Formats: sequence, structure tokens, C-alpha cells
Amino acid sequence: MVELYPLFLNLVLGAVILVLFIFYRGRVEASEKAQQEIEAVLRIRIEAKTRELKDLAESLEEKAKERTKELQTRVKELERFQKLTVGRELKMIDLKREIEELKKKLEQYDKK
Repeated sequence: MVELYPLFLNLVLGAVILVLFIFYRGRVEASEKAQQEIEAVLRIRIEAKTRELKDLAESLEEKAKERTKELQTRVKELERFQKLTVGRELKMIDLKREIEELKKKLEQYDKK
């Protein structure tokens, strides 16, 4: 009977190890399946966010083009205004000189 005890013990330990192996294999498989599902969900989310970012980038690019056109138009308007005002100022300077010359001539004429 003594000789059967180690054999029985080995059989029990073997059975326990087999049960643990089956249990943990099932958990590993479930864990792998859960991981695959998580990866699929994350892949879908990443694709959605990527599309969203592309759409936002295109929208911003379009807004930048529109704003650039608006600013170019405004710059042209300001350049025209500057030309007009500078031209007006130059004309005023010429008129002031002419007035001064006429005053001097008038003074000379009055002295005679």
C-alpha cells in the first residue's frame, strides 16, 4: 500500500496540473480574443479620427485660402489709398510752393 501512495500522489498532481493547464489555456484564449477585439475597436477609432483630422485639415486649408484672398484684396485697396493720399500730399506741397512763389511775386509787384 505504501508503494501506491506516491503513484496516487503523482496522479492527483498530474490531474491538478492538467486542470490548471486547461483553465489557464481557456483564460489565455479568452484574453487573446479580448485583445483582438480591442485592437479592432482601436483600429476603427483611429481610422475615424484620421478621417476627421483630414477633413479638419482640408477645411482649415480652404479657410486659409479664403482669408489669404481677402487679405490680398485689402492690401490692394490700401495700396491704392496710399497712392491717392501720397499723390494728394505731393500736389499739396507743389501748391504751397506755388503759393509762396506767387506771394513773393506779389510782394515784388507791390514794392514797385
